[in-house]
Formats: sequence, C-alpha cells, structure tokens
Amino acid sequence: MARTTPVRRALVALVGGIAALVSAAVAPPASAGTPPASIQIRGYGYGHGRGMGQWGALGYAVDHGWSGTQILDRYYGGTSTVRMPDDPVQRVRLDGQVGRSLVVTAAGQVRAQGGGSVVGPAKAIMVIRLSDTTFRVYTGPGCAGPWTLGATIGSTAEVAVNTTVTQTEDLATLPQLCRSGGTTYYRGDLTAVHVPGSTWTVNRVGTENLIRSVIAQEMSPSWADLGGGRGAAALRAQALAARSYVRAGDARWAPYATTCDGTSCQAYFGAGSRSSGSTTPVRKEDPRTDKATRDTQRQVRRSTSTGTISLTEFSASTGGWTAGGTFPAVADAGDDYAGNSNHAWTVTLSRATVEAAFDRWAGRDLGNFHGLDVLSRNGLGADGGRVLTARARFSSGNVSVTGDQVQSILRLRSNWFATPPT
Repeated sequence: MARTTPVRRALVALVGGIAALVSAAVAPPASAGTPPASIQIRGYGYGHGRGMGQWGALGYAVDHGWSGTQILDRYYGGTSTVRMPDDPVQRVRLDGQVGRSLVVTAAGQVRAQGGGSVVGPAKAIMVIRLSDTTFRVYTGPGCAGPWTLGATIGSTAEVAVNTTVTQTEDLATLPQLCRSGGTTYYRGDLTAVHVPGSTWTVNRVGTENLIRSVIAQEMSPSWADLGGGRGAAALRAQALAARSYVRAGDARWAPYATTCDGTSCQAYFGAGSRSSGSTTPVRKEDPRTDKATRDTQRQVRRSTSTGTISLTEFSASTGGWTAGGTFPAVADAGDDYAGNSNHAWTVTLSRATVEAAFDRWAGRDLGNFHGLDVLSRNGLGADGGRVLTARARFSSGNVSVTGDQVQSILRLRSNWFATPPT
C-alpha cells in the first residue's frame, strides 16, 4: 500500500462543522470506576483510506461492471488519465538492505562498475562501503564466498552490479540479490549507494518493469478471473494508480532513490525469488498483472488544475468511505464486496494488552485502563465516521490521542472505529 503520511487538512476543513457536532454527542465525562477486563472495538476498513480502496476497486469492477477509468474517476476526483511519452528508470531503495553490504550472484556471471573501474566477471560479487567515496569490491564463487579482493574503487558515490548478458523474460538472465535464506531476482541492476554514514542498495529499473511486480503484490492476480473477467478492471486501475504514485516522485529518499519497496511506498518483491538449496525460482510477476501493465502502458493520473502527476495513494479497504485529503472524500459502495473481510470488523483486546500498548507509546506506566472515549469524528459513514480525536482514561489520568495514534498504538486495521461506553 502507498505511504501513510497524514494529509488530512483538506478533509478536516471540509467536515469541521460536522465533527464539532459529533464531538459534543460522543464525549462522555471521564470516570474512574472499575477497570474493564477487556474492550471490544468495532471498525471499518483497512489502511489509511486515502485515494483508491483496493477491495472497493474489485467490488466496482465485479459487482457494478465498472471500467478501470470509472474506478479511478471515483477515487481520484480532480484528475484525468494521460499517457506519458517516456519510461524513466526508477531508483528503488530496498528497505531490508539499509546499512548492509551488497552481495549479488547470477545463474551466469556478474560484473561491478563504478568510478571508471570494472570488476569481474565472476559468479558472485560483494561490495562494501569504506567511506563517503570509496568502496571495496570482492569476487567469489557464490553468495557465501570465500571472497577475493578485486579492487578498491574511489572517487564514486555508488557501484552498480549487473549480469554480463542481455536481460530477457528468462529469470536466469537477471542479477540475484543474496539474502538470508535465498536470493531475489531483479530486473535492471543492483547498486550500492553511499548515503551519509551508511549504505543503501538501490534497484535501478524501468518504471514499467517495476509496475509489473508492484501490481502482483498489491492485488491478487487471480482477481482478473473474477466476475467472468470483469475483475481485470481492478488490476488496470491498480496499475495506473501505482504508476502515477511512483512517477509523481517521493522526496523522502532524494537524491539517492525515487521510491522504496516497503509498505511506506508500494510493495515490490522484484521479479522472482529462490530459497537456499533450491534451483527453481518462484516468479513474483504474473501474466494477468503483466497484461494490466501493458493495457495501461505509461498512463498516469494528472491533476486537472495543476497539470502535475498526482500522488495517487491507495489502501486495502476504505470501509465504505474514503478518508479524503488530497482527493475529495467519497462514498465507496464497491468496498461492500462479499469477499472483503475488512469492510466491517470487530476485535476484543484485554485490558493488559491495551495498558501495555499505551505504556510503550507513552514511555511510562499509565496505570489501570478505564476506557476509551471518542471525542470527534469526520462525520462520514457509520458511527459518525473516522476518529479525529479521542481520550484514553487511565488511573494516572487522561491521555489525549488522535484516531491515527489509537490505530497505531492498538494496531487496529484503521482509524474508523467505535467502542461501547464504559
């Protein structure tokens, strides 16, 4: 799912009046009383709820027969689809590699290049950062070495490793990142990049090849087969949303990368993986999501007011209403899809669990938990909508929190929740 940085100012301004009324209605006075043994929470949706809901996209496609364009128009108000003339290379920060040396192998051979130097070809290459501008490159027979010094490369901020053959659809032509428990295959190259005080591994890959993998992780490729093939419209909508998101740019990683491979950006697992001891890789791409990429090739959503590519955030399930923010909040009838267990949910947490979670967040012992009061909501949907502000009552005193904070502290599926009075 796309990043979770809050962008609610527009939504709060839109529903401020409603929220104030809801606040007066749902804010019971704090009281001590007897601590409850547990607390039951009912809620709606999964994720931040901004932009497109993935289950809602499927519901609109299968149950309502909508096209990918109709789905995108619903979630991303104020934008339209345009086709870009190019396919730029993206620099994907691999989150699990931060601070780690780069070790790459291949079915054939690999070669390292940087600072005007070339090391290899070899069966495997390891790149270690020595300083801001210096790397040491080793060669070896496989991921575990043993290693032989190939060269010390200076006057460069990065060293790229790639296979010595032209890359094709055959995974054997791709470089493999050596990881604990196996390897991951990537299109493009794998580059050790100096960042202040550390090193990153960056996958330099064309946007279209990146999107092929992202869609297959963000949605199930099997959705294309649902509804007699109508579900494929959801995959097309996801392809375009994912492409717009990455092409809009992400300044958090600049200038070293343009995006990342984790849930704070978009899920990206490369082209395939192979476990240790296995000779057969598992593909992370799929013909059905590949088709969605081709069908929407280079298409993005662009703001009709500014002309810029829109940062098209998305999440798993909106619960029936999007959260608003960059895009207008809208009712999401598609989210009520029969297979969506996130549309409405309940969870019961013991008092000990709640106390431990809030104590970790606060950094101190808050005492016995007595209750959670919702103070204001956004006014959209069941129970008054998403929680804006709340109050957690403890024997040491009350704690003021936002809905986002409660979601994070208690690991709820969303910030749209309600609790029975205590």
